[in-house]
Amino acid sequence: MRARTVIGRGARLGVLIGAWPAGAVGVLCLVAAFVFLTGGLYGTAWALTTAGVYAALGSMAVGVALGTATGLALAIAPRGLLVRAPLRGLLAALTAGLPVAALHIVFLTGDGYTLASYPLSTHFVDWAVILTIALVAAARSGEIAGYGSDATTSGATDDAGSAETEAETERGAAH
Repeated sequence: MRARTVIGRGARLGVLIGAWPAGAVGVLCLVAAFVFLTGGLYGTAWALTTAGVYAALGSMAVGVALGTATGLALAIAPRGLLVRAPLRGLLAALTAGLPVAALHIVFLTGDGYTLASYPLSTHFVDWAVILTIALVAAARSGEIAGYGSDATTSGATDDAGSAETEAETERGAAH
């Protein structure tokens, strides 16, 4: 299995991780900008549109970075760890979830605030998002590493990095 293929699959996971928040933030900012635009507040509408674009691009960048890091971690992990689904999932979840959790704490505790300065609902939502990212990475870790069900099981055997293709090649060479 080639590392480049695994890292590419991780980047595709990152697009999935980044697209949902990017779409939600983009739509919310555009709706709010439209409301302010119809009210005649053109400066506020422009500011919201710009903020929405920055938030969407930032979300996509963070998602792709997380996915690529997850793919890289799975590409350099020992094979013994990759064949065990719970360990592979734990590695992927930690690789994708820990940076987001660290950024969450850094952003909330900046400027002299403490985590207790924010309402409990903020923490519930933030940690739910972090757990969702980690669980999606864990659930997709087999596909990223080439040990799960991916597009190759549906008939597309052009992916040279998948375990199924390698197994078929080995079986074909033995006959």
